[in-house]
Amino acid sequence: MRNKLLLVTAVVSFLLVSIAGYATPGPLVFRVATAKGQNSLHAEGLYRFKELVERRAAGRIRVEVYTSGVRGQEKELLDGLLRGTVDAVLVASFKYAALVPEMDFLSLPLLFATEEHWREALTGRTGQQMAEFALQRRRDIVMGYMTGGARHIFTRREVISLGGLQGAAIGTGSLPLELETWRVLGLKPKVVADSEFATALQSGWVEVVESNFVDYNQRKLYEQARCILQTEHKIPTYPFILSGLVFERIPEELRAVVLAAGKEASLWQTTRAFAKNKELEEEMVRKFWLKPLPLSLEEREAWERQAAPLQNRVAAELGVENVLKEIRACKPVREDVRVRERGR
Repeated sequence: MRNKLLLVTAVVSFLLVSIAGYATPGPLVFRVATAKGQNSLHAEGLYRFKELVERRAAGRIRVEVYTSGVRGQEKELLDGLLRGTVDAVLVASFKYAALVPEMDFLSLPLLFATEEHWREALTGRTGQQMAEFALQRRRDIVMGYMTGGARHIFTRREVISLGGLQGAAIGTGSLPLELETWRVLGLKPKVVADSEFATALQSGWVEVVESNFVDYNQRKLYEQARCILQTEHKIPTYPFILSGLVFERIPEELRAVVLAAGKEASLWQTTRAFAKNKELEEEMVRKFWLKPLPLSLEEREAWERQAAPLQNRVAAELGVENVLKEIRACKPVREDVRVRERGR
């Protein structure tokens, strides 16, 4: 009799737990990932997204953030969107180009004149056009664009103008469009891993490297390259991508919450990235007596004219002529141009 009573009690308890679990389902788990480090500016954007979504969804969505390649490097992360191992990822545009070729266009140097130009383009029509390519090809949803900040040129010897770089060996990445651009500009690009920049400078293998100020500081490149040419020649772009399959599984009333949070987190992250780079630049100039050299309008325009035919060709090959047109149309007019025009 006692055994029967225990059995009945166990069954009732199981049913009560099951009913309670059915009546109050747990939150939707949302997995976002990047191959960048946990303390990177890129990861900060994902944690901001987590904060916004969880607060606004009022407990109905829990966001798990994976950094440092825990869920794989960028290729694996993109594959994971289809396999269902991740729900949203932050990857470099040139990596995403393996699936959405048009994204490779954003890896061209000298495409954006300033940080403000990059921001206006990618929060405007240019960003929308690139997102449409992703939706058409993969059903992916690009919620926004993030970055690590603008790249500049750092040299071992003092250079007073861009002309002084002619024929110089520059350490750079392996992207074909970057290598071709440097050749067009009269430099000799040499593929060097980011972690080997300091060694390449010290050995004399290269005279010049490109970097943002965050990486310049972390890798202690100021020990070898103390002259700064403030070129802003490239702002690496990282689309924040949501799987279309996952989007369809999000309760309809929460979809706008997720998309708005992705957009807002991206805007917040870019502001944070640009500010952090500027802060480090000012700090290191004071601390290490670095020599910054701002470019004149004429020098910048000369480089842009040299790079324009390559940009035109690549735009035609990728079918993004309208994107290039939009980027050039929203290019800001520099203050010295305004002054010059007012004086006419």
